[in-house]
Amino acid sequence: MFQLSIYLGKNYVRHRPTMMCFLVMAFILLLWFFDVQYYLRIISTVAFGRLFQKKCNIMDETTIHGFCFTQDLDLVMKHMNNARYVRDLDFARFHFYDRTGLYDEMVKRKTDAVQAATNVRYRRVIPIFTFYKVTTKVIYWDERSIYLEQKFITSDNFVRTAILSKATMHKPIVEEVMVALKAGPKPEPLEDLKLWMDSMEVSSKRLRPEKQD
Repeated sequence: MFQLSIYLGKNYVRHRPTMMCFLVMAFILLLWFFDVQYYLRIISTVAFGRLFQKKCNIMDETTIHGFCFTQDLDLVMKHMNNARYVRDLDFARFHFYDRTGLYDEMVKRKTDAVQAATNVRYRRVIPIFTFYKVTTKVIYWDERSIYLEQKFITSDNFVRTAILSKATMHKPIVEEVMVALKAGPKPEPLEDLKLWMDSMEVSSKRLRPEKQD
């Protein structure tokens, strides 16, 4: 038994560099083919909410926090690049779906929601090394879609970026889901939301292929 242990120990030492090389290569391939940071951020954001935040009503506003670091910068290396805003919106939406129970209700009904449209208005940049928060709130819904208002707000309470987004369910059961979540009366659409919805309808009509006679 003692000799077997020595043999196994020597065999492990002999193959250890090969194993380390394999693990490093596997890690590099993982980073190359998958956006690992994206998935880790989603998991950590949802996990933090479940551990430290209470469930809330579908009409409540939810909040996540962020920090503009070197990986978020644009070419001038001074402030957050435009793509990072849209990326953070995903994290805020997943957090909102989980905290409000919207995701659970969709799972019960064997449906899902896809991001159908996003309107982003950049009002002022978020400088490097700046803390900010992203708020998410339902402002309207119809039979197929839920409309959210999201905001990037810095510590000076200035809304740096304002977003309208449309999440469309695969099944037209939004009204049913909102009743189950005790949303209450449907709010009237805000003026900017109505104009955005009208613009999407105009765009859809323009992009539809013309019917051949």
